[in-house]
Formats: sequence, C-alpha cells, structure tokens
Amino acid sequence: MDVTHPNTGRRAGLSQAKITQAAKTLTREHGLENWSIRDLAQHLEVAPSVIYHYFASRDAIVNAIIGQLVGAVPLPDENLEWKAWFMALAQNLRPVLLEHPGVTERMMYGNLSAEMLPILEESFRKLHEAGFRHYAPQAYTMILNTILWIITARNLRSPTRGKQRHDLNQMVAQMQVLAAKSPTLAEMVQNYFVPLADPQNEDQMSQEYFDLMMESMLAGLEITVLPRETDA
Repeated sequence: MDVTHPNTGRRAGLSQAKITQAAKTLTREHGLENWSIRDLAQHLEVAPSVIYHYFASRDAIVNAIIGQLVGAVPLPDENLEWKAWFMALAQNLRPVLLEHPGVTERMMYGNLSAEMLPILEESFRKLHEAGFRHYAPQAYTMILNTILWIITARNLRSPTRGKQRHDLNQMVAQMQVLAAKSPTLAEMVQNYFVPLADPQNEDQMSQEYFDLMMESMLAGLEITVLPRETDA
C-alpha cells in the first residue's frame, strides 16, 4: 500500500477497539503484513503519531487483532465426543482465519493471546477425557498446527499476496510439460490440480481437503498416539 496521511492529530472518538477494528479491515483487504501504521492512520484519518498514543507498536496491534479474532470463535458443544469436538473447533476457526490472511503465520510463530486460553483449557479437557495424559501437549500442538498450516497453505493463493501469490494456473502449466513424461504426474494434474485451479471448484475442494486432513490427523492420534499412553 502506498498512501499519505492527513495532517491531523484528532483523537475524538478514537479507542484501542476502533483502531483494532480498522486494522482488521486492512488485514482482510490487504493481508496482515501489507499495511503499515501510516496506512492505518490514513484509514482512521489521524496522524500516525496518534496511533502510538493507544498502541506502543505495530506488533501490539497485531496481537490485539489475533486476540479479537480468536476470542470471537465459539467453542463447540462440550458434550461432543473428542474428535467431533476438535472437528467442530477447526470448522469454527477456518472461516475467521481465512478471512484475515497472514494471521495464521503469526500464530505459528507464537503470537498468541489471553483470548486463546479458553480454547487451550477446553482442548486439554477433551484430550484428557479421551485418555491422553503424557501425550496431551503433543496431541494438542499437532491438531493446532495442522489447522494453521492448512489455512496458511490456502491463503497462499489469496490476492493479498500480490506478486508472492501462489498461482495455480501457472503451476499447472509448468507441470503439464513434465506430465507428458509421467503418467502419475499427468493423473495428479488432471484429476486434482486442474480442477483446483478452476475458481468454481476451489472453495469446495479446499474445504474437502481441510476436512480430510483434520479427520486423518484425529484418526491418527487415536490409532497411533493414544495407545502409547499405556506405556508412558
């Protein structure tokens, strides 16, 4: 973004909540890493110095964004079976994080907030309920990382990525040259990547991939990790 800011120091009606809301809007429109304090000030029609009256740094605003987003995600029904509970949590997180490109990357680097604690506490309660004890931390991080990684991969195709956007059509064109020499690659290209590159299919296929990955992860934890608790 390349914008200028008005020469104003107005603070009337401004607050941390209003600044965070504006930053969320810029994140939806441009991606988390593609706006500056100057851009935010322009959006709010104040001088950049005014923003620092409410937040010490851009990172503090980013943390507030993450806190608001995570805090708004509803927890699933506590009576659900543990795998169904985590599937429901993943489905609740996905649209929120997809709508704000760049947030998942920050979360993977440890940009968490107090608003994440209810999810953490209930996640461990469900894992303990399922029989996880020694491996509960590993199980939780595997589940959360899977959610974040899949959403991050999907957001690589977001228009907010600009020149770094993952262009599926370009990838398909490159693969088709090699596919002429490989029946296996040709099968992958025609049966998966070509349909995925079609905007009419992308959302449905991305959702299906997300579901399959989550179901496989949870089934794997139940089959592979949970039995190890008896030996821990």
